[in-house]
Amino acid sequence: MLISDTAHLTLLTLIMMRMSGFILLNPILGRKNIPVIVKAGFIMVLTFTIYAFFEGEAFDIESPVEYAFLLLKEFAAGYTVGYIVDLFLMIISFGGHIIDFQLGLSMAKVYDPQTNAQMPITGSLFQAYLMLLFFAVDGHLALIKILITSADIVPYGGIVITQGLAQRVIDIFLQCLEMGMSFSLPILAAEFLVEMGIGILNKVVPQISIFVINIQLKIIVGFGLLIILFSPLSDYLDKIITTMIKTVQGILTFL
Repeated sequence: MLISDTAHLTLLTLIMMRMSGFILLNPILGRKNIPVIVKAGFIMVLTFTIYAFFEGEAFDIESPVEYAFLLLKEFAAGYTVGYIVDLFLMIISFGGHIIDFQLGLSMAKVYDPQTNAQMPITGSLFQAYLMLLFFAVDGHLALIKILITSADIVPYGGIVITQGLAQRVIDIFLQCLEMGMSFSLPILAAEFLVEMGIGILNKVVPQISIFVINIQLKIIVGFGLLIILFSPLSDYLDKIITTMIKTVQGILTFL
């Protein structure tokens, strides 16, 4: 049986929808400050590259309704991958909120044009560093490779969204919360000890005005620890990137 040109066009559009969901909703490759024409061109390049080297078979669609559902599922698959990447980037933001709160800088925020929200100062600095580290270790190439070879795990038109996918996304969300707490834990523990020390000092020497030295001491200790722990925190950022790549690759098995 000869495969019609319509079948090839269907395959091409399915590939395009998966690439669109991944690129447009990806917080790294689809940032809002990237021109739309650049993102559209990148999607088209990926689509035609994958289509040119695709070794599977094209297939005909029985009805427009089935075709629409297939397009939506392909877009949802790409969105799921982008959402997982976004969750791992939120680790730094979540940890930064905790660190800034302990440093007494919870009211100091930086506007993030990507999320249209206020970001903590510490979180924004470490997120910028995470971005640099991500591109330095070729994390973007790893994500693109996973996307290009995703058809080996989930064929185009063969996506089945099950309850297992929702449970897996919830597990990843909880994992990211745990990693965010772990990221801020050294500063959290140190600031807790500082609070205890100030409380003891207030009992021993009540003449000292605690409100005068409390905030300054917390900021000095906090930023001092951030400088001292810069290397271990960098290793932890590298761990976040590695875990993110493995998780993105693993989530495809649930589609």
